[in-house]
Amino acid sequence: MRLVILGAVFLTAGSAFAQKTIVPFTEAGWDLGRAKIADHLGRRALMGTAFLKDTDFADGVIEVDIATTERTRSYPGVLFRMADQANYERFYIRPHRSPFYDDALQYGPVFNGVDSWQLYYGPGKTSSLEILPGRWNRLKIVLAGPSARVYWNDSAEPVLTVANLARGVSAGSIGLVGPLDGTAYFSNVTVAPGNPSSPPSPPASESMPGLISDWRISDPFSLAEADFTRYPEDVVKKTSWKEIPVDERGLADVSRLYPRKYRLGDVVVAKTVLAAEDDSLLRVGFGYSDFITVFLNGKPVYFGNSAYQSRDRSFLGIVGYNDNLFLPLGKGEHELLVMVGEGMGGWAFCFRKEDEILADPSLKKDWTMKGGVALPEAVVHDPEKDVFYVSNYFYEGREFISKVSLDGRMIEREWITGLSMPTGMAVKGGVLYVVDRSGLKVIDTASGRIRETIPLTGMRVPNDVALAENGDLYLSDLPGNAVFRYSGGKLERWLGGLNGPNALMVEKGRLLVGQNGMLLTVNLADQSTSILARFDPTSSVDGIAADGRGGYLVSDYNGKLYRLSADGKKIRILDTSNPGDKIADFAFIAHAGLLVIPTFDGNSLAAYLIK
Repeated sequence: MRLVILGAVFLTAGSAFAQKTIVPFTEAGWDLGRAKIADHLGRRALMGTAFLKDTDFADGVIEVDIATTERTRSYPGVLFRMADQANYERFYIRPHRSPFYDDALQYGPVFNGVDSWQLYYGPGKTSSLEILPGRWNRLKIVLAGPSARVYWNDSAEPVLTVANLARGVSAGSIGLVGPLDGTAYFSNVTVAPGNPSSPPSPPASESMPGLISDWRISDPFSLAEADFTRYPEDVVKKTSWKEIPVDERGLADVSRLYPRKYRLGDVVVAKTVLAAEDDSLLRVGFGYSDFITVFLNGKPVYFGNSAYQSRDRSFLGIVGYNDNLFLPLGKGEHELLVMVGEGMGGWAFCFRKEDEILADPSLKKDWTMKGGVALPEAVVHDPEKDVFYVSNYFYEGREFISKVSLDGRMIEREWITGLSMPTGMAVKGGVLYVVDRSGLKVIDTASGRIRETIPLTGMRVPNDVALAENGDLYLSDLPGNAVFRYSGGKLERWLGGLNGPNALMVEKGRLLVGQNGMLLTVNLADQSTSILARFDPTSSVDGIAADGRGGYLVSDYNGKLYRLSADGKKIRILDTSNPGDKIADFAFIAHAGLLVIPTFDGNSLAAYLIK
């Protein structure tokens, strides 16, 4: 039980958390040197910046009420695990970006006093939020080891999950940060240290394939003295080089090593070595903040400016793999050197090999079919005919199903025509079921004719279909967040409350449902659900197949394939996200170990043998 009194909390000895008493907003408990106490919306509230005294907080729950005026640039937030006032973790809100932008809530770690919002941005770092003005909104932060979950008002699910906090597992003080102009207030702070009662920790972030991570950087020098058009020979000769770590995104955050020093801006030089076995053209993707020149073997090959509002007033300068370079490499070693300048918002760079994929040793490429297909969305194997059927999602209104051999030969390109954006398929007993925008097509595989079209009334955008042993059909409605069942000639909304349900598979009296960020199992008898596996929150589970060993193969549409054990433990065995090849609704023949992947907008099929 927690008793909250004017920003104070008292925890009983019977609480799941350690005993802790936090005093109200007074000088005894808080450093109020940059804050004011005022009455606001019927409460005693804090305005400005204040730090909790004598606190060493690691895991637990932090909650605070925040009130803002409408669409103001006030950035109120919570600091936690503070080592000092230049090194801490932070969550904050942007009232002026709500509710239309996906950065109304942001995670922002700070190293050496550098506010790096341009670096920690996007899925898993920022989120949309409905910030209601002129009332109290509840912000709740649940911390457990390296991860954090953020809840807003009465949200049952986190509005933002950070799998790996940039500063790792640590402990420290807590602070509230806001303006002193009356546009943001804090009230009813509660802190409950200990082991929070929450869902299992989110999956750890996965390293990208092809990262260029072995960097050494120079000492910083003034941006005013930097010449971005010339190779920095003096710096290279005189500097004392330091290794700089990169995170799972390949991001080298310079502020982890150095604070900002010069008012007009700071610069470092970083270098690494690229090795080539033969003459080749290497495509690298890269990002930076705020200025960069790239030198290959001493010669400049690129200059860029991505500073905040440098291109137009809406330009944010977010760091990501948004640019590509094609580097001609001869056999041997080559120096890749960059000059990186910083003005505000984060000081970093990242490089990766864009065409590199991750493939587990258990996979062997068998064949590739390029051309002939038109945005292939799904592949299904017909065991009776021993062929693959491929749904071609878009062909200017003349979509079709193709028939392909097991060795990758096109048997009949437009085997079934007259379809409208076909997606998921299921086949059994000489009948092929195909979901498209006009309904569920029932196709006779012997004649290649459409027997009937079952209307899917009530479904917003039907996606996948799975066939149960008793003949019932289950269909996913991705934007409708529901699964429908077609049984006995009737269609019904069978299960709602889902989050972008996509891939479906029926086995052992249960339905497997792939959706955004997770794979669910649903009991067919009582509709009880459980989570079999969690994935990155940005993932969309697009394909599921039994692996023939009691486990499963599961694809994330964004280019990742996993092998799951029966209890949900997963291994990433293929990652084609760098070159941008999707892994849509695949087919797998377990006895042959043959996997066939439709790459969707890659307009190809890719086949692998799995040991």
